[in-house]
Order: sequence, then structure tokens, then C-alpha cells
Amino acid sequence: MNVVFRVDASNLIGTGHVMRCRTLGSALQLRGAHIRFITRKHSGHLAEVLARDGFQVELLPEPAGAGCEAGYAGWLGVSQEEDARQTIAALKGLVCDLLVVDHYALDSVWESLLSPHASKIMVIDDLANRAHACDLLLDQNYSLSGPDRDQPWVPATCQLLLGPRYALLRPEYAQIRESMAPRTGSVQRVLIYMGGSDSANITWMVLRALSSSRLQHLAVDVVIGPNFVFQIEITEMVKARPRTQAYGQQPHLAGLMATADIVVGAGGATTWERLCLGVPSLVVSIADNQVPACEALASSGLIRYLGRAENVNAELIEEALVQELSSVVDPCARQMKGHAVVDGMGTCRVLEAVRPTRASELEIRAARATDVMTYFNWVNDPMVRASALQSSPIDFASHVRWFAQRLADPGCSLLVMEADGLPLGQVRFEWQGGNTTIDYSLDELVRGRGWGRRLIELGVQSLTRGGRDHRDIRAVVKSENVASRRTFASLGFTELPPDALGNIHYRMLVLGHDQMDGMREQEVPID
Repeated sequence: MNVVFRVDASNLIGTGHVMRCRTLGSALQLRGAHIRFITRKHSGHLAEVLARDGFQVELLPEPAGAGCEAGYAGWLGVSQEEDARQTIAALKGLVCDLLVVDHYALDSVWESLLSPHASKIMVIDDLANRAHACDLLLDQNYSLSGPDRDQPWVPATCQLLLGPRYALLRPEYAQIRESMAPRTGSVQRVLIYMGGSDSANITWMVLRALSSSRLQHLAVDVVIGPNFVFQIEITEMVKARPRTQAYGQQPHLAGLMATADIVVGAGGATTWERLCLGVPSLVVSIADNQVPACEALASSGLIRYLGRAENVNAELIEEALVQELSSVVDPCARQMKGHAVVDGMGTCRVLEAVRPTRASELEIRAARATDVMTYFNWVNDPMVRASALQSSPIDFASHVRWFAQRLADPGCSLLVMEADGLPLGQVRFEWQGGNTTIDYSLDELVRGRGWGRRLIELGVQSLTRGGRDHRDIRAVVKSENVASRRTFASLGFTELPPDALGNIHYRMLVLGHDQMDGMREQEVPID
């Protein structure tokens, strides 16, 4: 698979676009894809960082001037048409399998010109302010608007990957999150990271705030980005403040975030990293595009938002930090709230969208205690709630109790279907006497693939291997849930008369492995 990324970094643009593409490129490379980056020779372009990762890098010519366009359009330094011509030349005749575009200055004009040179085009964009001609759109921003925010800007056939559940995080975040102990709420260590450039010098303001008599006892870690404008001033402040350590550009911040009790940071991509690890954060928006997501996150109680960079000063930061030291917010509840929004598996979900797994490669395993948040998000998926016999939302405390009870119940089996470690669906069996009831759901990412059938097949096979007698398996489905009705019918379940509420009952007598083999007949797209 040949994958090409068109993305830029610079002192003006920052480093976040390249870094998230770098994460996706590394994940695709591990799965055998050949990766090429095409990036323009701006000041601070990061081509050398990409080359060190083993990626092929093509540098487009440095723009002659700052460009005549205002706003994001000026980030290219050339017109979209000129950039498209140069990109096509850099491809050297290659028609790539996937072209990934991450640039606020590019839209459907550029994408249409590149369309003949790519089998599929994927756009990474979190502005939702211009038209795109693409097959996939990834918008990992947190928004209260849902799909309505992005749908007007893309073709009807475009697959939308929306929200922080698709955030492009390195695998270290999910790994550390899995083993992290609950946070205690005690604040002893602060991490500062304001992105790759910090042209507003917010890092200096934070260090000044932390040098006050009320905060000077705290240990501080400071990460200085590769394009930092005020690196000398920051280095001098770090040397002057006890218990303060400076770091250069890091492969990732997972380790530093895991040991931090609070992070002061920008409202960019590291927002999702902080939420994944459940670390409280004070956030400053250093670009206009960060403001809507910061405000939405603050309104949901997920961050403490200090405002735009131009409105922030050391005194404001100091007061916010002092308030955090005496916060009465339940630290475990806050940690779990972040986990519910970002689980660290976003990169894996994007990979599954780009390179779908074959049904024959799916696997099933027993649910684990660490799956509690995955189940919580599944059970509160709007489509799952609409299909459930009891459709009201499930609160987190009730879910935690239910999940623990089901895991411990010898009369219940919770099973998770995975593709290369990514959870994509659940099936639950509960039995009493000779009857077994079944309940299942699929992750929104894989609906429409016919995988409900495969999920039930794998689940029933797992039961028969467990040595219990599960000869009589039953299901109850809402009459309007056509997809599930077709799934059960295709597997040989007998439809029984509806109950008093109109729900449809299904029953299957499992006679043994011969019948299981019969369930593995040709699959049909039924979900």
C-alpha cells in the first residue's frame, strides 16, 4: 500500500499537523505500507524529523514570499493550483493508494486536481469551514454539534470519522493508560508544554507563575518544542527555578504526563493525550481554531480553560494553579471522564477505516475489567440506545456496578470481538436452566459490513467450546431493528410471535459443531 501525506510545519503553522500525520504514518508503516511525505520548505518544516523516522520525504520549493493570501490561505506561500502542480510533480507518476491531506490552506480545489493521482483521498481537518472532495474525513475535535458540523462540507459518500475517539495518539498512551493507578488529587508535579513554537511565550508566563511563593514548592517539567521562539529566555528561567527540569523535543509525552499531577498546555493535539491519561489541565488557546473545542471541553467539565493567549498573564495562571491545589473535584471521577472521551485507540480506528479487516481475521476474547469504559461508550452509543429495549441513557456509576456484577456472574459470559487488538463489538450470553439469551452490538465504525453475523458466530462457537449446554439460544429484538432481525434470520434462528410490546423473539437450537460449521456460510451485508 502506497500512502502519501501532504502536510506542512513552520514557525507560523506550528508542528501539530506534521506530528499527528507522523503518528498515522508510523502505524501504517508497521503494517507494511510504504510512506512518503510531501512538505514545503518553510522555516521549521521538520523534514529532518520525518527522515529520521525512516519516511521518504519530498521537499517542495521554499515560497518566494509570505504569500498574498490572508489567514490560513497564506500558509501555503503559493496558490492551491501551484501547490497541486508541484505535488503532482513530486509524485513522479505514482498513483498512490491513499493520499492524506492535513492543511488548513487546502480544500476541494486542490483535492480535485490531485484526485486522478490517488485511489482514495483522506482529509484531516478540524475547522469545518470549507468544501472538501474526499473519501474520508477525520475531524478529531470535540464538538457538541455532532455530524452536522462536517456533513455540509463533504460529498454524501464521504466516510466521517468524528470526535476524539479517532484522535491520532501514539500507542504509548493506550499502554500507559491501561496500567495507570487512580489519581489521588494531590498536586506535587506540573508539566508545561505549549506546542512546538509557543510564539506567544506562554511557557515563560507559566514559569513566572510557578515561581511565586505559593507555588515554588512544586516540581516542574518543561518541554521546549523544536521551533520555540523564546528558547533562550525559557532556558534561563528553568536554571533559576529549583526543582525544574527542561526537556527538548520528545518522541511522545506519555511518560511525563503520567507522572504529572497537572498539565498547563495549549489547546491543540496534546489535549487528547491529556484526556487519555486523565491528567487535569489548564489550557490556553494559542490559535483561533483551538477556541471552539476549548470552550466545548470546558463546558463539559473536561478542562479548565484560561482563554486566548492574548488575554492570559502570569497572575491569571497563578490563581488558576492555586485553585487546583485546593480543588474538591473527585480526582477519580475526573480521570474517568477523560478516559470516556479518549481511550488512546483512535489511531487503530483510523487504520481500520483505511484498511478494513477481513471478517475471517476477526477474533473473540473474554471481556476484562479494563473494558469497562469501552462498554460504557458502546452502551451509550445513540444507535445502541435506540435499539435497546430500555432506551434511556446509562449513567457511569450504574454501568460500573452492572459491569462488575456481570463479570463476576458465573451465569453470564461477556465477549469482545477484536481486529488486531481493537475492540469492535460485544456479545453477551446469560443462561438460566436450559435457556441462553443473547445480546450484541457493533462499534459504529464497522456497521454496514455484515459483521453482526460474524460476531454471533464467534460468540456461539466460544460457548460450545466452554463445555456448557447452550442448546437453546434466544434473543429479543425491537420490531423496527431490521438489521438485527436479518442477522438472526440469516443465522438460522426461528422467528417466534411478538410479545405484548411488539418485540420479536428468536430461538435457535444448537445441535453441535456441525451446526456451527453451517453458520459459517457465505456472509451477507446485513448490518
